[in-house]
Amino acid sequence: MMDTSAPDFSHKVYKTPLMQRMVQVAKELARQGLAHDRQPALYKVADYILQNPWLSPTLNIERMSAGAGTSTAAVNRLANHMGMNGFTGLREALVLHLLELIAPADWVRAEVAQHPERGFGLGQQVRLSNGNLDATLSANDDERFDNVVSSLAQARHLYVLGFGNCHYLAGLATNCLVPHCAHVVALNMEGGSENAAYRMAAIGPGDTLLALALQPYANDTLRLAQYAASRGAAVMAITDSPASPMMAVAHQCLFAPPTHPVLRNSNVAMLVMIEALASAVRLRNLEPVNESIRLAEDALRYVQRKGCA
Repeated sequence: MMDTSAPDFSHKVYKTPLMQRMVQVAKELARQGLAHDRQPALYKVADYILQNPWLSPTLNIERMSAGAGTSTAAVNRLANHMGMNGFTGLREALVLHLLELIAPADWVRAEVAQHPERGFGLGQQVRLSNGNLDATLSANDDERFDNVVSSLAQARHLYVLGFGNCHYLAGLATNCLVPHCAHVVALNMEGGSENAAYRMAAIGPGDTLLALALQPYANDTLRLAQYAASRGAAVMAITDSPASPMMAVAHQCLFAPPTHPVLRNSNVAMLVMIEALASAVRLRNLEPVNESIRLAEDALRYVQRKGCA
């Protein structure tokens, strides 16, 4: 009688496409073996790989066949049965499967290092972005997010700050929040930190500063955030990790992992966080927002009428 016992396939190691295909093939081979009252060599190899998902990618064909208790020919036959180019194709697939279980940036970094002639592809960027978004979801709980939303939505004046590589992102955050908040002040405009200091000089209780900070952290962002806190304003931050110096300044921090194996930073998680905040603030301030939109549309119609005159 064939031993059809299997490991716990609910573990994440079995969630990759390769392992899901391996599970399916092993079940098919097991049924064939039971029907013929024998244990096929191909099943032995598939079962060995499933029983040893972390070890298998590191083995050569001789060690894999010895571990499965069969021949090297059986290993090649299983690979061909699964549509791969013999053991070489199977081992490469197993290595990629193992890399999928590592942080996406490490996975993509390993791919680029292994095959530099292929460059960097769209598929790698998408996998990397998905990994950063998953990390963003894990790093931020609903309570912290809601606290930041409340601070932005209820602010008498909302100041948005970001220097260095966050300059453009701070401008985007300002544009996203302007229609949904009572009064939004963009700090990172012409004139640098000196003019930013002038624009936020009157910040105080009832106001909120939203500061964006990614590595390399801009000292002016940190100093102005400290000034805002000293004036009694609420300081909210979007930064990269709990190791950020913004943790010592901000009342609440949201984390947007920027990991990228090629660029200095990935902005995908930060962009998603900005969009999520704008969406949440809009729903929180729905009535004032609707009135603001109505007034903006009235102003636009006035401009259009004057243009036709």
